[in-house]
Amino acid sequence: MKLSRLGRLGLSVVLLLLAGARWLWYDAVSTRMDTVFLGLVVAAFVIPLIPWEQLTSFKAGGVEFSLEQPQVKAAITGLNLDKIEDDQLRTRLSRMGKELESIRGSRVLWIDDNPHNILGVRRLLRALGIHIVSAVSSEAAGSILETDNDFDLIVTDVQRMGDSHKITGGVIIHEGVNYIVRLREHPDPVIAHMPVIFYAAYEWEKLVKHTRPVRELLPEPEISNAAPDFVVKVVNTLAIQRATPIEYSELKVPTYLGGGAVESSQETG
Repeated sequence: MKLSRLGRLGLSVVLLLLAGARWLWYDAVSTRMDTVFLGLVVAAFVIPLIPWEQLTSFKAGGVEFSLEQPQVKAAITGLNLDKIEDDQLRTRLSRMGKELESIRGSRVLWIDDNPHNILGVRRLLRALGIHIVSAVSSEAAGSILETDNDFDLIVTDVQRMGDSHKITGGVIIHEGVNYIVRLREHPDPVIAHMPVIFYAAYEWEKLVKHTRPVRELLPEPEISNAAPDFVVKVVNTLAIQRATPIEYSELKVPTYLGGGAVESSQETG
């Protein structure tokens, strides 16, 4: 539940006006403090201090009221976030109910020449309902994309060997960066504009430096070197992708050969 600062102040003013009206109409013969008047005044001063952005439920009269949408609360409950050892990450994810609900079923192509070293993080993303397809090289990733471009995100390392530097002129050991530079010029616009997150073991300053060639291109990729930060960035990126309207053609696009449409009395396929 979100209540803007202006909204809080407006509500406080309304409560104070009600308290003033109660005071004027209250029986002056009585010497005790009117509990309704006192309650309105206290509420007027307390409301601006309540952290509404972090409030998920409250109890009154023995009844608990949930401020989250039922489907969002169910999505969070089904994730078994209690299995996440990192308290900070668990807390951050528990506040991303809408995002977690929207990204279920997302597909990520993860390129890393040592996939066994990132097994734990891959399993964590899978627990969030994200489908991971692994590739151990740029060549393997290219083969996957040529047959299936239906991915919401590409995750890649930075340091591995490959031949992309021969085309991009990049650093030979930074195949992850060089490959994404090449990918930004892919003839398929879906592949060329696919969101990217670099997940690498470099210190932050070096990670910023080594990924600069591809961060100068659009769309600019995200970078991360720590699992908690990385997972949150994956969730946010996928949520943005899922919020984008799906574009499709009402009629099946005809097959083109040699620059011209296939002309036949039969249906093109």
